[in-house]
Amino acid sequence: MTRLPQKIGRARPSLGRSATIAIGRASLSFGRSLPLACLLLLLCAGYAQSAPPRPRPYSGCGVLALGAQPGGEARPLIFYREPGVARLAELNASALPRLAGSAPEPLLAVSEARGGWLLLAYDDAGREGWIEQARASRYLSWREFLPGRMLRVLPGMKKGGYALKSEPREGSADRASLTRDQAVRVLQVEDDWVQLQAPAGWFRWRDADGRLTVSLPGEGGG
Repeated sequence: MTRLPQKIGRARPSLGRSATIAIGRASLSFGRSLPLACLLLLLCAGYAQSAPPRPRPYSGCGVLALGAQPGGEARPLIFYREPGVARLAELNASALPRLAGSAPEPLLAVSEARGGWLLLAYDDAGREGWIEQARASRYLSWREFLPGRMLRVLPGMKKGGYALKSEPREGSADRASLTRDQAVRVLQVEDDWVQLQAPAGWFRWRDADGRLTVSLPGEGGG
């Protein structure tokens, strides 16, 4: 009687005890790190959702409108610690924090004016320096700049910050309450207050800390 040949299966390679232990440890380490990674993702997501809004800009004493340079060539602005003394930085207009306007022709908040020199912030951290006013630029105080302008009420204020008053003072009666992003037109300025056309009344255009409560949407601010 003829015997059929037996099928011999291919032997599986043995991992060995050390390899098995290593794989077990790796699996255990992965199992421990996965919950930690998930927790970190949740914390990051929560921080992103609860991040405070960007602070409202300081108003200063007026605005500087930078015009295009003669010949279309952008010249950097030189910032000094004091007017004409101790150079701090040399920056293009497009790099400056602006209230409104375009990058090459921004509208900037001026903290102080002294003769032909203006003090303004040159970075988002609020560091300031003096620049010499150029011929292509124009400085206006807020009293000169705001009348006739369309403004937009900024978000992020306390409830009382949206009150429209009957007179330009805190103790006067409330006439109405504005809403965030509401567009309003200015008739005149009295200190920290502007008289609005519609709805009619007085609104505080900067708060007690000197921060703006309005933006300039008509200027294409960024």
